[in-house]
Amino acid sequence: MHRIAAINDRTRILIGSSSLLVGTGLMAVAVLWVHYSALPQTELVNGVSTPVVVDYFNWIPRGWFWKSIGYLAALGASQMMLLGAAFLWVLNQKMTWARASFAAFLVWIELVLVFGIVPSEWLNLSQTDLDWSNQRIAFRIPAFLMLGNDVAISWAAIKDSISGAYNLGTLAGAGVVAYLLQQVYKAPKKRAAAARTSPYGRPLVKGDG
Repeated sequence: MHRIAAINDRTRILIGSSSLLVGTGLMAVAVLWVHYSALPQTELVNGVSTPVVVDYFNWIPRGWFWKSIGYLAALGASQMMLLGAAFLWVLNQKMTWARASFAAFLVWIELVLVFGIVPSEWLNLSQTDLDWSNQRIAFRIPAFLMLGNDVAISWAAIKDSISGAYNLGTLAGAGVVAYLLQQVYKAPKKRAAAARTSPYGRPLVKGDG
């Protein structure tokens, strides 16, 4: 992580602006994709099921699979936009109250995305498009493992298990990322301090001659 602090301004601006621009474009495409892939494929006309034809974006495939692809693309685009903004206006910049507030705003957006929007959209997808409800049985546990009792696991239980595992894993990952971010500027400071001392641990002083 300490290599991030050694990035020069030209590279930092190039990475930040490219990430922000590509992420913004990908987000526009992902939002459009999710909207059209969520439209119904057929509709009843006079009691007959007919394909739904929309405007010139009718070529976008529909269904839960393609809708999920759009969600993943939107998530990736949001991460690129946040990363680009951080590189452009936070990384290796003199910290002021305004810049600190902006950095806190970026972190708040990330936390809302990771802990709010992603779990919410997962529950919406699993409960509507996938229909993972309590009435649908995913599998049954063999009776000899449950002392002769009939135990069935519903799709709703699997849905909640995935959600719980995601939240725990993301919480642990957030702690690791927070720790790594604190190490960004520590290594360069240690190297700079080591360069100002002699092999015997005494500070080096520039002589007059």
